[in-house]
Amino acid sequence: MSALNVALLGLVLAAPPVAAAEALYSVDGQNLHVQTLGRAGPGVVFESGLGADSHAWDKVAGPISGFGQVILYDRAGLGQSQPLQAADPVTAETVATRLHALLDAVGVPPPWVLVGHSLGGLYLQMFARTYPADVAGLVLLDSTIAEEPPELDPLWQMEPGTAEYLEGAGMPESSRQVRTAGPFPDVPLTVMAATDHGTDLHALEPVLLRFQARLAEMSPQGRLVIAEGSGHQIQDDRPDLVIDAVREIAER
Repeated sequence: MSALNVALLGLVLAAPPVAAAEALYSVDGQNLHVQTLGRAGPGVVFESGLGADSHAWDKVAGPISGFGQVILYDRAGLGQSQPLQAADPVTAETVATRLHALLDAVGVPPPWVLVGHSLGGLYLQMFARTYPADVAGLVLLDSTIAEEPPELDPLWQMEPGTAEYLEGAGMPESSRQVRTAGPFPDVPLTVMAATDHGTDLHALEPVLLRFQARLAEMSPQGRLVIAEGSGHQIQDDRPDLVIDAVREIAER
């Protein structure tokens, strides 16, 4: 890459958000915090991973707002959204239903480009299967899979009662819901696979890659992108790949 290209890439990645606005929306008895960026282009909806808020997308939201209408939100109990009203496990069906109602309230018309990381990717798989006509395409970053193999049991410690804990507790049911939902739509799908999940998971890298490849097969228009050298947080380690993948779908 030439010095000029490197400089231009730096300017793109550092681009400030365009026309930012924030609001709280009441959905299903929960007040959800939403930030919108950008004035034109398709709606681009971001779904963060387990226990993460919308700041997970800080490195990519601004540049994407230059060609799309970015919609960032915090799930119930996370970020600036209201705490969870019930101490029940959070499931993909609940998240997808709330998100659809929220997007209707925000007013950016479908079809939307969906971008999900980790557990957020599983939630968006449910969304796409439930509302296929409203989906323009998906970008899934190291997404959770519905067929979680035994060797990938959760390795994290979570505080009981927190939103993170309740999302983790709902993962088995979320996976079942995705497996039994309607078919995945025939839309552009980019699945990104990290290659460096740390020492604890080094031996499982081939397993992780194999399951990401399976996700890419959900759509006839699916493709697998291997984010070489990236850890699980691809949007932080390789924001350029994420921006390019979203742009490609948006331009369709």
